[in-house]
Parts: sequence; structure tokens; C-alpha cells
Amino acid sequence: MIENLAYMIVRVLGFFVCLLPVSVALKVGRGLGLLAYYLDIKHKTIAYSNLKVAFAKSKSLDEIKRITKKLFKNYGQNLIELLRLPLMTKEKFNHFIRIEGKEHILNSLTENKGAIFLAMHFGSWELASLSCAMFGHPYKVMVKPQKRFTKLDDLLNYYRTCNGSVVLSRGIGTRDMLRSLQNNEIIGMVVDQGGRDGVLVPFLGRQASMSVGAIRLGLRYGVPICFSIIMRKEGPFHHLKIHPPLVLENTGDTEKDIVTNLMKIIPMMEEYIQRYPDEYMWFYKIWKYSKQAHILILDDGRTGHLRQSQATSESIQQALGERNVESSVSMVKVEFKNKLCSSLLSFFSYLTTPLVYQGRLELLKLLLKSVSFGAMMSHKADFIVSCGSSIAAVNYLLANDQDAKSVVILKPTLLSLRKFDLVVLPQHDKPPQIPDDHSLVITRGAPNLITQEYLKEQSQLLVNHFSHLKFSQRSRLGLLIGGDTKEYQLSERQMRLVVNQIVEVIEASNVDLLVTSSRRTSERVENLLFREFKKHPRCQLLILANRQNVAEAVGGILGLADIVVVSGDSISMISEAASSGKETIVFPVAKRRKFLKRFYKHDHFIDQLNIQGHIIAVDSKDLGHTIYDVVKGKIKTTPLDDNPVLLEAARYLI
Repeated sequence: MIENLAYMIVRVLGFFVCLLPVSVALKVGRGLGLLAYYLDIKHKTIAYSNLKVAFAKSKSLDEIKRITKKLFKNYGQNLIELLRLPLMTKEKFNHFIRIEGKEHILNSLTENKGAIFLAMHFGSWELASLSCAMFGHPYKVMVKPQKRFTKLDDLLNYYRTCNGSVVLSRGIGTRDMLRSLQNNEIIGMVVDQGGRDGVLVPFLGRQASMSVGAIRLGLRYGVPICFSIIMRKEGPFHHLKIHPPLVLENTGDTEKDIVTNLMKIIPMMEEYIQRYPDEYMWFYKIWKYSKQAHILILDDGRTGHLRQSQATSESIQQALGERNVESSVSMVKVEFKNKLCSSLLSFFSYLTTPLVYQGRLELLKLLLKSVSFGAMMSHKADFIVSCGSSIAAVNYLLANDQDAKSVVILKPTLLSLRKFDLVVLPQHDKPPQIPDDHSLVITRGAPNLITQEYLKEQSQLLVNHFSHLKFSQRSRLGLLIGGDTKEYQLSERQMRLVVNQIVEVIEASNVDLLVTSSRRTSERVENLLFREFKKHPRCQLLILANRQNVAEAVGGILGLADIVVVSGDSISMISEAASSGKETIVFPVAKRRKFLKRFYKHDHFIDQLNIQGHIIAVDSKDLGHTIYDVVKGKIKTTPLDDNPVLLEAARYLI
């Protein structure tokens, strides 16, 4: 029913535009293209996203939007010219189309092997197909049948053949094509849109599938191949340029020769696209079959959140690698102009519709710092990963704008979970009602980078940095100290209680101590750690983060220690310790005073991991006794490992 309706609309439109003067008809085409630009969200998304891949680093956002709009208007005109093909005569063709390089086709035919008129989906290529028929030579064009809409496909072929061209369906018409070449006829073929059967070659910065039928024929039968291009100059006037026959390299290694000879055509294609970007047909997924993918991490400035995004990105990379897809990762720091801007973005993105967000990033431009926005626009990603509710809206808008898959960690503020392609929720951040959907995965801890390989690498880096660490033969106790947050405060008083018990344990148990603080650690607590541990004979390592930047401090200590004690203010640090496979003890940090009782997800998180046996949660005053029990083997923990869950989710995502 839909096809019949579309068929009738095209027939009526074709009849109507044939009655109009060509200038008026093309004006109608531009109007139809403009209407499609505002209504055809699907193809607008694909075109805009393709343009971002090709020109993200060379053209501004406004330029890409202008090209997208002009693209739709151009293809409205191309449609009108297709519908007016029955009116085309040799005189009109010569009036509207200036041909350069006609002699290359005619000279090729003197070899009596036929000739291949090789084009791409650029400009009014259906009009270009008439050129050979207008030369007075038999001309046949190879096309891919549209199986879904057969009536519309038949109508399109009718327009193609109304001036003497013959249509050959790909596959079915192969014998006829070979017979035509033996009869010294001209065959029209396209090189782009190779699909599953094409060959991957670099195209506009990324691998794309190209059709190789013409190259195979040239290599096997010596058929001359002339690459051609048609460009609209003004209104109904075009310039058709036919290049000299390709000089094919034929070493006998067919598959290698195909790639080598394709790479002679690709630069020509890219040159024309760079010069006339609104003439290329960007409406299909050019890099769909590419074996390359790009992951963009949005960083909200919090180290723990960045590590979670990096861990999730590694799972995506691993899943892509299983499909032999090469992937790269880049990171952009998201910086709002102020806190109000962050809240405004969440609110407005909640109200945004597809008609607004596609290519409309003025909202981000208005609310983000210019450096941050510029860095974001210089990337075209296939996957966008972020952690934290404050930048979930940025992920949502950017992913829709670039036709990328969006991955968020932690619950978004206002946006529905269904707005994203994958949501990773640690169990402490779990909403009351969980939809039964593969796009949502629940982890026990925060995603992290901890693996045995990672720990080995980090501990080696730490030993290289502090060479005396490799001489110790005693067991080691790691102490990871966080600091103050909005909800928790690590006081000097509490830390003194912890330190006294740690000192007692290491002196009584013949254990060495490795200590590091975080950038959130207060100056008073750092001073306390310095006084107590700097010259203590059992303290092998003391890294105060605000005084000494050692990137491998946490990972190295987790790799070298046998037992780890962690302050309870950082979910990320607790998750890393629990994932290390070391016996992990967590002591809670005092809450800041609140007038109303509320749910603390840190407490819930620690309770859950304690119940599941991944950590030992104890009060500060009982820390010493618990360490003794762990040293004596009375209490053990089981490693936390969310990587299989993340990997399975990533496989489903891609």
C-alpha cells in the first residue's frame, strides 16, 4: 500500500515537472529537498554524521550544517532531472552538459574490448549515464535491484532506459555485460557502495567498502576503465569530466592488484568530494563495513569517573577486537561555563526532540567553555562513553548529533535510561524498577581497569620509580587514603585512630607498609601521615598526592600489597581494591552533619560488597583486630570481577 502510494506520487510528480520550464522545475526540486531536510530525520542524521567523519577536523560545525542543507537541495534537483529524462534530446544534452575528455572513451573503443564508464554517486550521475548513449554508442548500465520496492525500482529503470540505455541487474546481467564488452560496447558502473562483497580501502580518513567489479574486469579482460565525474555548475548546467583510462597494475596477485588499482581511484574521488562536498551522496552508511572504530570518552574532571569510562571503553575495544575491528580511543574534558549551565543542559535536553537535536548543538556551544566545545567538535565517534550524571546530557546530544552509540555509567539526572544505547549501573546506583532490557547492565562495583596484567605493569612502574621496594621479603600492607567529599569528611581525629592501629599492627606482625593519599586528602591528614610514617622503619613507601604526583601509586600498591586497607569515601577506590584479588578491608568515613536522614549510596555500596564477601567492612576502632585476623588467615575475601558482565554488554552493544 505504501509502495503503491509512493509510486503514484512519483508518477504524478514526473508528469507535473515535465510540463514546467526547467528553471521552475529545478526550483521545485530545491523546495522538495529543503522539505526533506527538515522532515527526513533518518537520512539527515546519516548524512550529517558522514560529513562529520570526513570534515570534523577541517570544517566548522556551521559549515557542515550548511553543506548538509545544500546537499538536500541538490538532490531535490537531481530527482527533478531524473524525472525529466524522457524530455532529454541530444541537442538539449549538448546544451546543458559540457563534456571534457570524450576522446578517452572513443579512443578506448578502438581496442575492441569495450569500455567501462566508471562513476561514483556524485552530482546528477543518472544524467551523466546518458552521455554514452548520446555519443551514438550502445551503452548499458549495471544497477543493483531494489528488492523491497519493486514497482519503484521498475519506474526508476524506465527513466534510465528512455534515451537508449540498457539496464543490467547486478548478478543476473553479468553474462550480458561480458557479451556487451565482447561486442565493443560501453558499460556504466559505480565504484562506491561496495557493501559486504566490496574491498575495504582508506576513504576520507577511514576504511570504506568499494565495489571492485570494474577493476576485476579490467585485470582479467584488459577492458579500459575511464573514471568520470559530473558537477553542477549553475542551475541545469553541468560539467562532465572523463579521465584517461587507468593504467592498471597486473602482477598476477589479483586481490593485491585490486587494492593497488583502487588506490589510484580513491584520491580522485576524494579530491572532488573535498571541492564539492554537497554533491556527493552522503545518505548511506559509507563506513558501515569498516574495520575501524573510534571511541570518545567524555571526562567530567573526576578521576574515579574517568577510570570507570576507561574500563568500559576497554570492554568495547575487546568486543570490537573479537570482530577484527581496529579501535582507537580519545578523551575530551567537558567543562561547563558554570554550575547553572550544567543544570540547564540536563533540563533542556530532557525537552529536546529529534527535530531539534540533529545538527543543532547551539545549546552545547552556549553552555560549554569554547575550548571544550571545540575539542568535542573535532571528533567523530562511533561510541561515546561518559560517567556521571552531570555530563549524561552532553553524551545524549552529541551521540544523536553524530549518529554514535551512547554509553553512560551511573544514573542520568533527568533523562530516561532508554535514551542511551547502553547504561552501566553499579548496584548502589540501581533505580527502584529495572527494565528487562539488554541495554542496561548492573555491576557489583564501579567499572575499573584492574586486571592481573594491569597490576603487574603498575607495580613494575612503581618499583622502577622507587627501586628499594624490590628488596623487601616481608608481607605488605597497603593503605589507600581518600579525603573529603560533599557527603563525607575524613577528620584528623578519625585518621589518628586509624594510624595508631596501623602502627601497632605493622610493628607486631613483621609487615611492611605502603601508603598513598589522594588529591582530596586534607592538609591536616597529610601532615599526620607525614609525621607518623615518613621515618617509620616499616613504612617502605609514603606518597602524598598533593605533594608528589605518582600516576602508578594506587595500581602499584594494589599490585605489591598482600592486604589493602581503604577509606570508605571513594566507591572507585574501593572497587579497584576489591578487584585486585587482595584481602580488602574498608573503614567508613564520618558523614557530614545533615538535618534530615537520607539514603547514602556509599554506605549501601559498602554493605552490599561486605555481604557478598568482596570486602571486610569494619568500624575504625576495630580496624587493628580485623587486620590481625586477616594476617592470620582467619578472614578472607573473594575478588570482585565485573569484566565478564561488561564484555557481554559490549558485545550486545556492537
